[in-house]
Amino acid sequence: MPDPAHRSLAQPAVVLGLTFLLIGLTFALPFGLVPQSEIEATSEFFSPEIANVYACVAWAGWAHFLFAFRGQGKALVAVTDNTRAAKIAAYISSVAVAVLILVGLRWAMGASLFGAIVWLYFIDHFLKAEQTFEGKRVSASLLTRWMESYQILLTFGWLSAVLLNVGHVSGQPWLLWTTSLLLGAMVLVFGGWRKLTEGDSRGPLLSLFFVAEALVWGAFSRHSSQMFLTGVYVIHIAAGSYFHYLGAYFFANAKAKLKEIAVMPLFVLLINFTIIGLGYFVAHQDSLGWLSPIVGIQWFTLWVAVHLVSSDVFPLIRSRKLNAQRSA
Repeated sequence: MPDPAHRSLAQPAVVLGLTFLLIGLTFALPFGLVPQSEIEATSEFFSPEIANVYACVAWAGWAHFLFAFRGQGKALVAVTDNTRAAKIAAYISSVAVAVLILVGLRWAMGASLFGAIVWLYFIDHFLKAEQTFEGKRVSASLLTRWMESYQILLTFGWLSAVLLNVGHVSGQPWLLWTTSLLLGAMVLVFGGWRKLTEGDSRGPLLSLFFVAEALVWGAFSRHSSQMFLTGVYVIHIAAGSYFHYLGAYFFANAKAKLKEIAVMPLFVLLINFTIIGLGYFVAHQDSLGWLSPIVGIQWFTLWVAVHLVSSDVFPLIRSRKLNAQRSA
């Protein structure tokens, strides 16, 4: 049995169950959250059901971004030496510059390519968060982090390529089958079999699941549409996003020394429902269209990128503060 002392504060079992429930509830909503025009502007392959899932992920994402900005700002405000003002100014300036640069990149690259790169960037953010939630030391090296999780990265990358039909892979059954077989064998041979038999199943189990999905959806794609495959891909993005959002809330609540209102469940729900309501009204009220670049679903990946950049910049600013304190 697992040692309770090493149990993840992020409550992965609870979070996973809630993630599945949220995806099901948002997919089967009996009404549309966004109008057809915004669905088409976001993706030509979004069904109304998938648009509902994506909209809720986007709006819940904004609640998560605010939660993260609050935590980062709180840490900088808590600085007691004479570097506090400089660090706060540097953080705000960095976020502002990041917004400008990312808007420019999105315009130059196009929303689709920009979004694909952002979700690739999100993988590393997700890995760092999961290691933190499990109480592990997060390696400062990007290469080290990715090598530690290379099997999950490769198998999820393969699944994404199949779902997005990169290079028309779904039309090449032997390539689909052979590549999946080799990836499955790689997982088992390079530590997966040992981990599975020893009960450390999380990594290899997830990797084999991705390989199996690639085979099933890739074979099924010959009888389905790109809209269906895009829907499956968005559901995976939703699962990773919800798992990350909820894990962060549970982790912060468990780590809070005092009962902070900002991390209490009822307050978290209130913020999420408020932003969902705002997003809904912005999508349906022309008079609120000026808010669309902020909470409009077609702009979601821009703000994901801002969140990722700010999360990477923040520790650099904070570490400089610590160095300044040591030299004082």
